[in-house]
Amino acid sequence: MNVKKLSLYLFSINLVTSFFAVAAADEVNESLIGTSTDTNAFDLENSAQILISDIVEQEDADTQEETVTGNRVIEYSTSPFEANFLEPATIESATTLPSGVLDLSSGFIVYPTNSESTGVGLQVYYGSIEYGVTDRLQIGADVSFFDDVLGDRFNGERTNLTFSSVAPNVKYKLIEEPSYSLGIVGSLEWIQVRSENGLFSEQGTSARQKDNVLAGTIQLPVTYNISENAQWHAVAGATIFPETVNGGDFYGTFFNVGTGITLQLSERFGLLADINFPIGSSGGNSVNTDGSISEKVVWNAGFSYLHSPNLALDFSVTNRLGTTPATKLLTFLPNGDEVGALFKLRYTPDLAQTYRGNFGDNPFPPMTYREKQLLFDGILLSSPTTVRKGMILLDGGITTDGDSGGAQLSFGLSDTAQIEFLASQLADNDQPLQNNFKSGVATKLNFLNQAQGDPFSLGSRIALVFQDGTDSFLGDLSFAYSPNDTISFTLNPKVALFSDESIVGAGLGVNLQLSPGLQLIGEVTPMLSDDPFVWAAGARYLFPKSNFGLGVYGTNTSGKGNIGSLIRQSDDDVSVGFNLMWLLGGGRSD
Repeated sequence: MNVKKLSLYLFSINLVTSFFAVAAADEVNESLIGTSTDTNAFDLENSAQILISDIVEQEDADTQEETVTGNRVIEYSTSPFEANFLEPATIESATTLPSGVLDLSSGFIVYPTNSESTGVGLQVYYGSIEYGVTDRLQIGADVSFFDDVLGDRFNGERTNLTFSSVAPNVKYKLIEEPSYSLGIVGSLEWIQVRSENGLFSEQGTSARQKDNVLAGTIQLPVTYNISENAQWHAVAGATIFPETVNGGDFYGTFFNVGTGITLQLSERFGLLADINFPIGSSGGNSVNTDGSISEKVVWNAGFSYLHSPNLALDFSVTNRLGTTPATKLLTFLPNGDEVGALFKLRYTPDLAQTYRGNFGDNPFPPMTYREKQLLFDGILLSSPTTVRKGMILLDGGITTDGDSGGAQLSFGLSDTAQIEFLASQLADNDQPLQNNFKSGVATKLNFLNQAQGDPFSLGSRIALVFQDGTDSFLGDLSFAYSPNDTISFTLNPKVALFSDESIVGAGLGVNLQLSPGLQLIGEVTPMLSDDPFVWAAGARYLFPKSNFGLGVYGTNTSGKGNIGSLIRQSDDDVSVGFNLMWLLGGGRSD
């Protein structure tokens, strides 16, 4: 699998934007009101006012006291996702974002490698930014990127394809009635194609050829409200691609009609399914193994989960190639017969309004000192909890021999979801992973939190790590139970996929607080796959009345956290390392 550095860009462009948007919005959205407000009043139809304490820290060299000097009221607005978090995938809808709302999304589609390709799978990476200029006018930009050896041969040869698209687009709601809406969507797209062996290239030429072309689409979607929880969507449109690229056949011009349904089953869970047909045209939306163009149905089916008021997740199966308005009408190569798994994260940051950080009736109370300690991942194992909305967590370290090290920056998208930006270098190991610099992104979601009254804490994390040559995927579940404030136990099943390898382990860990701030950590990961077990042990100190910490550890793994936490060093070497930790925006704890 050979995914270039642009893959990381597709994820980070949206989420870095959200980082600055939320940070700036915190100062805009908080209003001071002199009268008290019922803390249980939470009107989702309008704005809600939640009374919280405004803690003013007054430090004294002798006492270091915290006192409450007044009341502060924050008005919470209903997130646009709480009103509607379901969107069809291969067809457009007539719905638009409310004025002033920003919608950021990022994700990937994974197709099987079959016999001709290697690695985790064939990935299409994508991202989008959409903004409501008015309640009827929406503008945006989409990016879609694929770069891999295809799973089937073209003209009898193993074929590498690069297919990327950047697509500014606009949507306008022409008609809005209680029962239906009619809109128009248009995009102008820059597409770069690099291929060989008669696929988007001249027949009989094996050298890779590159071309940059323009494409575009116009779609007329209608959305009909069947009920409060169900919508039917239909669309008709035309899409224009060049007839040829690099001397080979390309998609040309084709018309399309499509239909789909979105069904909200509960406040936070819904189903979606849609289908699109190319019709009556000289072009087509699918490519055969001889490089010729044909027509095939494009489809998508799955579900959407509203994890937080401002964050939704889509999971579906599909056969489409791209995600921009024009390329999502194309089938994956060849023939549109392959079925891919799609993951999509959608996030709307606070701009001119403040959204709730969780689905509870009230904001989470301030974190205790022990909660903050357990926010940080262990040496090898992941914590199930996430930083709160708008908080930033920094964790970086290096071994004494300089062979391995890394850094992690985590940002709270909501009280139960965080995005992570990763950098690492692995020590020498016996796996097909180079020990050069690696960058990546991860998403962690918290589902249960013992500190909020649940019987234990549960979280899930997905990480993608990029490097030239071999990229990797890491997924895990993390369970934690604390019988008291002194000790916490962790169970952390993990799976890592890279090249043609897979490693599966079940991490076990304990965190023991010997005295305020001082923790001892012991972790071991027995392997369910045929790989050697790994271990780590260390000590960590989080300074009282602060959110800054230092740690020291020893381990036989090639790295601290992420993919390195499952891979033993060559010759069973053991490294000693140090790390620094810092939680920004967490306030002070008693």
